[in-house]
Amino acid sequence: MRRFNVVLLLVLMLVACSNSEEEITGEITKIEAGMVYIDESPLKVKDTSQLEVVQNVKVTYIDKTATDDWDPNDFEVKNIEIME
Repeated sequence: MRRFNVVLLLVLMLVACSNSEEEITGEITKIEAGMVYIDESPLKVKDTSQLEVVQNVKVTYIDKTATDDWDPNDFEVKNIEIME
């Protein structure tokens, strides 16, 4: 029984520390050097060739930290959808 409790605790800790997927919707205000700014919030993007300033987009990203600050190094962009 004790082993079960330890395993359960480890599983709960891993789930609590897992990355969370989030979305941001807004207008691209700037594109430079692999960074896309959505309403002034920067995100690192590998391919910006299909993106233009003033496009409205929905970005799905993974927040790799538990902190509340906005650091582009803490995010992994999964998808960018251009809104019509």
